[in-house]
Amino acid sequence: MQTMKLPPRFRKINWGPVGEKVYKRTYSRVKSDGTKETWPETVERVVDGNLALVDKKFWKRNERRDLIELFLEFKALPAGRHLWVSGVQGRQFLFNCHMAHWRGKLSDHFAFMFDELMKGGGVGSNYSNRFIKRYSPIKNELDVHFVCDPTHDDYEDFIKDGVVFREGIKESCSPHYCHEWGGCIAIEDSREGWVNCLVAIIDAAHGSTCGPLVFDVSRIRAYGSPIKSFGGKASGPAALIRMGLNIARQLNERVGHKLNSLDYMLMDHNIACCVVAGNVRRSARMSVKHWKDSDIFDFIDCKSDKAHVAHWTTNVSVEVDNAFFRALKNKDSHALKVYETMIESMYYSGEPGFWNSSLSQHGETEEVVTPNPCGEIIGVPFENCNLGHINLGAFAYDPEGATKAFRSMTRFLIRATFGDIQNEWQSEVVRRNRRIGVGFTGFQDWLCLQGIKYSECAEKPNIRAQLRKFYQAVKDESVRYSHKLRIPAPIKVTTIAPTGTTSKLIGSSEGAQALIAAYFELRTRYQNDDPEVEQLKAEGYEFETCVNKEEGVNTIIVKHVCKHPLVDKIRDAGLDAEELVEGQSDVSLYNTLAIQAMLQEVWADNAISLTANLRYDTTSKKELYHTIMKFLPRLKGTTVYFEGGRPQPLYTPISREEYEKYHGIKSIDQGIRQCKNNSCPIK
Repeated sequence: MQTMKLPPRFRKINWGPVGEKVYKRTYSRVKSDGTKETWPETVERVVDGNLALVDKKFWKRNERRDLIELFLEFKALPAGRHLWVSGVQGRQFLFNCHMAHWRGKLSDHFAFMFDELMKGGGVGSNYSNRFIKRYSPIKNELDVHFVCDPTHDDYEDFIKDGVVFREGIKESCSPHYCHEWGGCIAIEDSREGWVNCLVAIIDAAHGSTCGPLVFDVSRIRAYGSPIKSFGGKASGPAALIRMGLNIARQLNERVGHKLNSLDYMLMDHNIACCVVAGNVRRSARMSVKHWKDSDIFDFIDCKSDKAHVAHWTTNVSVEVDNAFFRALKNKDSHALKVYETMIESMYYSGEPGFWNSSLSQHGETEEVVTPNPCGEIIGVPFENCNLGHINLGAFAYDPEGATKAFRSMTRFLIRATFGDIQNEWQSEVVRRNRRIGVGFTGFQDWLCLQGIKYSECAEKPNIRAQLRKFYQAVKDESVRYSHKLRIPAPIKVTTIAPTGTTSKLIGSSEGAQALIAAYFELRTRYQNDDPEVEQLKAEGYEFETCVNKEEGVNTIIVKHVCKHPLVDKIRDAGLDAEELVEGQSDVSLYNTLAIQAMLQEVWADNAISLTANLRYDTTSKKELYHTIMKFLPRLKGTTVYFEGGRPQPLYTPISREEYEKYHGIKSIDQGIRQCKNNSCPIK
């Protein structure tokens, strides 16, 4: 399409304090001439790519112009996945996260998991016994080997200044087989090639016969090579070898026995670790198990069990339902023990969370099986997340403009359901349900600019009324536009996602969450060999050695001392920022859950991603026990986190005085990035 001539007001982009840096790092694509996109070019690519998914007769008059203006002014933004791949030649993989399945043969589950994680998405999976009991015991002991041409760049150790900086794959390769042997299975240097290797190992464990499996990784590009299609750097063959040998070893330990939930979770964990090794894609996962399963207590404790490497690649939640609430009321011993054990674990480690499957089932036509990794979308097997957000802070004084923006985003996301889907089972589900997730960011900005404190919004009738009006606009537009397109109307339409990276472009509060604090420390993870590390050291930032070895021995942490931009935004509006701008630790558990319940009632027909961030000195275990009990039936997902519950947390609130007295480098907002490398946000 022809480039739109921009009015003068768009010549200056109103980035959030670090929005331009985040954009250039994450969403600006390389053009054919070798230069990188500007923000207006990205916006036009995204809008044009989205509109092209349907015939032009289904566009509204001036729809292209209206969307471009909304996005350029940061009044609305689709999820990061849309910003990254919408309009890209080839394939448009437009969906952030996916719901795993237990359909077909066993390897189908793991192939789906591996494939979607490698595309940069997240995956939720329900490991309850009702889903996995159908699979037979492991039949064969595996004999798995990997070989490689010794001339491969990753074969020998990488030595820097006399120190082994990265171990080569020589020690992992088989001493019994050669890469020139005709019986080797060559692994192609592609996503499909890696998936095929995994499938071959799992299928062999259940096959009629099983001879040696010898995989040749010589064709896999070396560590650090660019990945042009998706971006980032290749992990090299070491990650695949490690995953393959670990899974083969695990299956061999269970020959003659059925795999249990933690066995399957550990296999998915090894897959996720393999994907993380690429230094650009995060393996975001959600693991769920039903409260009534006999091995539920093993699941609750899984992230503290060092024998299972703590399952650090996944969030974990226990599935509860109306039967659980009745059992609690009747003082059922098993239900009480599950609840008490969970509260104990939540209090000291922040996990697991609760997922209320009965409430989530309202309005559905099939059984929903799992939340996505962040919890804002709950779906049936193979379903995915299709998200977009309105910046409510930009419409604090313009409710009619917000209503129009919500309608525009609804149409954008419905068109996105026509995006590329390679998996036939997933394509069938998306065509049937057309689930979308219109959400918002800047909720606390919107409240404060109206003179309302975050902690007090749940009982404000005007806030409830405005949100109901916005919801109805989305619902009405979804039905109207779907009928024009001759497709089923989306089964559900609204949500609230975390919006971490997109909120940084804007410089707003994230999703429905209160600010972590007005002033805080932020810790960001880097790989030691990241070129930015030396630059940050030269600039004078403080660094910490990472104490969690499971994150990687080459991980280093940089500390940012920050002030959130909402503080100055409220001051500039002539309001009392010190009074209005609350941090999460300023909001009680009761008020946090009351706000989430209100938003679930009046806005989100999908779900809400929200974590109650608490302090041990203000929230007792007894209060946690009784408050969660009170709100649990009204919430689809419940998650808490206590400051100090984990070493080297991402955020640590500090006072205004501590911020002003700090003599090192200060950041003026949330920090340059939420995370880096093996903790990168999902694109």
